[in-house]
Amino acid sequence: MAKITFIILAHENADHVADLASLLTEWDPHANAVIHYDLNSPAKQFERLKERTASSSRIHLVKERIKCGWGNFSLVDSVIRALKVVRREKIDCDRVMLISGACMPIRPLAEFSQFLDSHPQTEFIEAYDSNWMIGGLRKERYQYWHFFNHQTHQKLFNWHFQLQRIFWPKRRFPRALEPRFGSQWWCLSWKLCEKILDYIQKHPMVYFFFSTTWIPDEMFFQTMAFKFTHNDNLARRNLTFFHFNDWGKPIVLMDDHMGLIRDLPFFFARKVSSSAKKLRAHLIETAKRPAPEKPLKIDFSTRFKFPYKEMIAALPKASPLTPALFQHRNLGLWSDVLENCPQSFTVLYGPPQLTRRAADALRNVPGLTVLGRVLHPDRLDFGPGVTSFRGLHSDDNLIRDFDLPAYFGRILSRVDDMAVIELAPGDSPQGEMALMLSRNAVVLPVMPEHDNDVMRQLYWTLCVGGGLKAARTASPIDSFRSMQRAMDAKIPADYRLRTETYLKTANMTAETSVNDWQAALKFRHGEAVTPVTENLDKMEQAINAADIDELIGDLPDDWKTSVSMLSALHAHWRLLKLNFPVALPELFTLGLELQSNARHIGNADLTEESRGAGN
Repeated sequence: MAKITFIILAHENADHVADLASLLTEWDPHANAVIHYDLNSPAKQFERLKERTASSSRIHLVKERIKCGWGNFSLVDSVIRALKVVRREKIDCDRVMLISGACMPIRPLAEFSQFLDSHPQTEFIEAYDSNWMIGGLRKERYQYWHFFNHQTHQKLFNWHFQLQRIFWPKRRFPRALEPRFGSQWWCLSWKLCEKILDYIQKHPMVYFFFSTTWIPDEMFFQTMAFKFTHNDNLARRNLTFFHFNDWGKPIVLMDDHMGLIRDLPFFFARKVSSSAKKLRAHLIETAKRPAPEKPLKIDFSTRFKFPYKEMIAALPKASPLTPALFQHRNLGLWSDVLENCPQSFTVLYGPPQLTRRAADALRNVPGLTVLGRVLHPDRLDFGPGVTSFRGLHSDDNLIRDFDLPAYFGRILSRVDDMAVIELAPGDSPQGEMALMLSRNAVVLPVMPEHDNDVMRQLYWTLCVGGGLKAARTASPIDSFRSMQRAMDAKIPADYRLRTETYLKTANMTAETSVNDWQAALKFRHGEAVTPVTENLDKMEQAINAADIDELIGDLPDDWKTSVSMLSALHAHWRLLKLNFPVALPELFTLGLELQSNARHIGNADLTEESRGAGN
């Protein structure tokens, strides 16, 4: 039987990693495991791993650990360090299998060994030209220097890359090597691994070259295997199953995937969830079984195509407002949701201290479902004291933020009448714009009766100051500067300008006749809008019933002192009566939307889509 050494790159829970290493070594007295445990992981977890593996002479830990990160050379160097352990400890092996701590065997390990015995000359690694990648950077991965991690220093990565494209000549690939690409997971002969170790010892500058490339774990071992292996002996595929969805996220295998992986032409699979107790127990039992009489056959002539899209297409179709899990669509586009929304809804737009009072005035009105700030950036607010709403929960904010428009659609789909939500400037830049322009929305902006600099300052102070913790200041002017800094940090100046332009435009187009306004809204929204229009006076009375001291109750203490000076103004607020969505000048809207997109998305063309087609 083939003598196999498993290299495990891990950062997961130490007990899970130790259990995996034990499973891989106990089935055969010639099997070994070498674990590189990410230096980013807690020190207590590494101590636990040492404690769990101390009794085994065939489980080895890399002592000179490094911090690992996506796209970093660390994912190459950690493997090289593990290979050096194999050589230094003189571990007797025929094959080296590279896996992660989230991998598990899906077929008997004895069958895996027999399979390797039947293909003694084959190296199981993907080694393709640059067409293996489906988008993003290709040859640029090695033609330019890459010193910054894209995930942790995105701006530096992009600026450095763009400057090189303009001012710096392209690099040549090291002489006598041909670039090859593929998944980082492989199974190689120990003879090939020794050749790689010898090569980097003789050519340290080539090794350094790869350390300055982008995503070298998809290029270094693939290039080395292509150099030292005859083309006929390259399988051009690996033995570990994995798949990435349309958003570049790996599929996590759960208990209900047991049937899915049963007949896959692979010996390992990742990622197996640590919470998939039944699946893990089943795979452990499977790994310990004897080899079946009928061995697994793998077609090396073509790459395995996992029917992911066909499986998604076969799922039951959801309503337009509630996309099915993993159903592909344009993620995060408000138009996809609002254009399919069958019902109308009301948006109370303005400082939260005022919109809450207007909402409270409607809370017991029949025909309305009055919610809170459902797009609040820090939490999901269904209203005062409400922790759940028809299956949705106030702690769902991480789920909501994954696809904010889809979650908003889920809320609307649970409302039987007219939904009323509160929306404060800055809650969701893209969402606000979409809701303001939606044909389904009855928008009621809260605006000062008198538009002047002082009232605008009060408007934005209320928008950003609620619940804010601010350091104490020495003087009134310092307090004013503190307000300005908070405004710039929470709601940038360009966004405040857009909002003020919107309010001025809305004020010019607002209906002055209540009867005409009610008739226009009934024409668009039917009788469902009546409970809102009939209670306009009630809402305005509610927002004007509060004096300055009540409005500033949740502001920082120093701000209260400054803003309370405005009590003599007798600030008066009103709700604008809009018949139709207010259209801002197209170029102005487009420019601000592009700024918003750039702020929240960045250079998306250099992110997940630049991963390889098979990884």
